[in-house]
Parts: sequence; C-alpha cells; structure tokens
Amino acid sequence: MKLDIKDRKILYELDKDSRQSFSEIAKKVQLSKEVVNYRVKNLIDEGIISRFYTELNFSKLGLQVIKAHLQFQNLTKEVEDKIYDYFKDANFPTWIVSCSGKWDMIFGIGTQNVMTYNWLLTDIYNKFSKYILSKEIIMNTALRVYNKKWLTNDTKEGKEGVFTIVGGPISQPTLDEIDYTILMMLSDDSRTPLTEIATKCKTTPNAIRYRIKELESKGIINAYRISLNLKQFDREFCKAFIYLHQKTEEKERKLITFCEMHPDIIAVVQCVGSWDFEIEFEVEDFDQFHNIMRDIRNRFDFVRSYESVIITKEFGINYMGRTHNLINFINSLSQRDKISFKRKPKEDFR
Repeated sequence: MKLDIKDRKILYELDKDSRQSFSEIAKKVQLSKEVVNYRVKNLIDEGIISRFYTELNFSKLGLQVIKAHLQFQNLTKEVEDKIYDYFKDANFPTWIVSCSGKWDMIFGIGTQNVMTYNWLLTDIYNKFSKYILSKEIIMNTALRVYNKKWLTNDTKEGKEGVFTIVGGPISQPTLDEIDYTILMMLSDDSRTPLTEIATKCKTTPNAIRYRIKELESKGIINAYRISLNLKQFDREFCKAFIYLHQKTEEKERKLITFCEMHPDIIAVVQCVGSWDFEIEFEVEDFDQFHNIMRDIRNRFDFVRSYESVIITKEFGINYMGRTHNLINFINSLSQRDKISFKRKPKEDFR
C-alpha cells in the first residue's frame, strides 16, 4: 500500500493521541470524518497499524522498570523457539524483542521490588543457562518517548517538546478494581469505547470517562499510541547503548535536547547499569543509524563509546495485563519458600 501525505498525517495524529475521535483527526488533516475512518480501516487491514495501546507511567503504579539483555550461545532454531514460547506462555514481560548485534534478546518488566525480578531471572537461568553466554541487567530511571516526526518530516513538534516520560519517583497509587480494569482494557486497546469498558465494570460511560480523566491527571496514563509495522516504511528499529565520560546532568540534558529535535529518534532512556544512556531510532537503514551516531559523537565529546542492536522483532508492548501475570507467576514460584507477593485487584479482567 502506497501512503500519501494524508495517510502519513493521520498516522502522525494517531501517534500523538490514538484515542482521539476521527472527527478531531479530520479537522487537523482537512478531510471528512468518513474519509478518515475509511483510511484508518485500510491502514489496519494492510498491516501498517499493528495495534493501538496506552502508555502508562510505571512509577505512578509503584513499579520500577528493569531490563535484562541476553546474549545466546549454541542456540538452535528449536531452542530459540522454546525460549520465546516460555515468555509467550508466561505473558508477563512488558516489552520483549529479538535483536541482531551486541544482544540477542531484551525484555523489560515492571516490578515492585528486586526480589520479584530475581525470582524470574532464577527461573529463566535454571531452564536455559547453558544457552546464555552473557547477560546485563539495567534499571530505567526515565524513558522519554517522542512522536514519530519522520512520518511527516515535522521537526516543529520537536521544538515544542512533544514527549512523555515514563519514570520518576516511585509512588503507590490508591486505585480500585474499576481503575485497574480500565487500565488493563486501555493497555490492550487504547480505542476501546467507553460503553464497552462501562459494561465490563458494570457502571456508566460517564463514570468511566471521569475515571480516565483522573488517571490522566495523576500521570498514570501518559499517552495513547500506535504500533507501526516498520517494514511497510522500509525502516529499521535500532538501539544504541551509550557510555558517557564523567556523566553529569548538564551533559545528559544536552544530549536529550539533541535527541528531542531529531526526526528519526523516537526515545531516550536514562538508566543505571553498565552503560549510561540509550537511544532508540527508526531509520531508513543501518548506514543512516551509523551516520547519526557519528554526528552525535562529533557534537558531544563526552560520548565515550557505544554498542548497538537492530531490533528484528518486537513482541508487543503491554503495560498492565502482563504486570499482573508477572505477579501471579512470582506467587507460584514463591510458594516454595512461602513468600507472598500480593497484587491489587482480585482478578485479571483482561
């Protein structure tokens, strides 16, 4: 499917807010509501839009994001499938990808404490240790997510600082089962109608609308986004792991400002671990990625070195449901030593 500028503008608007109505989008792209509806349906049917999801701020849910980076050895296709089936069946990583480069797999999890994460890693190593050559554990402190400016080559939005932050001080929210149900349903599909959520929660659409506004105002709901099939755009998803020389807030701020302006950079991660900083790109090819990284190193002499991967497959983003599955999984493991990890809601409403 060949995309014209109107298709790209529709995608750009959905990337900024995938929950906005087609009437709102129509006004911004100067088309009728019916035409926008038709075009979005085509974008879905052609596999260009893979899903609509809701970005949540884990820190506002009392959770810390920790990522594991794995390098494999002696790995056959059969064993690789078993490893990914393990995660698929457990269904708890918030984010999991297969890679080419420094690492072969990266997965991230929102966890209440390090002990829960340790239970998970122990189980993984017990099952697959002979296939794991090396590993690196990194803790996110802040994830900045930028709009996909490359869709329309619009750098003006970058100047206005259009981004969201996942991270910050950890706080424990006061949420009930209806709140968690809303978060789980919107995390799975950000365009879920109010009426459908209300029916599930046995309340009214107006009550659901009010609760969503409250979750947004508390910073728990960050944004409503879309996932795109980058192959349809002849683009690659690359990630750089950056080592800084004598890291300071000022140096990080300069690098972040550059990334915020760049049309092909979609996210930056401040982290604690072996490296200091991560940058995520959606680029035309690996040569373009290297050219951008060369520019970064020329501009910022405090960038000591970097490693990189190409994300070959992203197995989806699910902020809410998988977190609850993780807690259930940890509960099953911890029965061995009678350790209890309690979860907020009484059941999984997905």
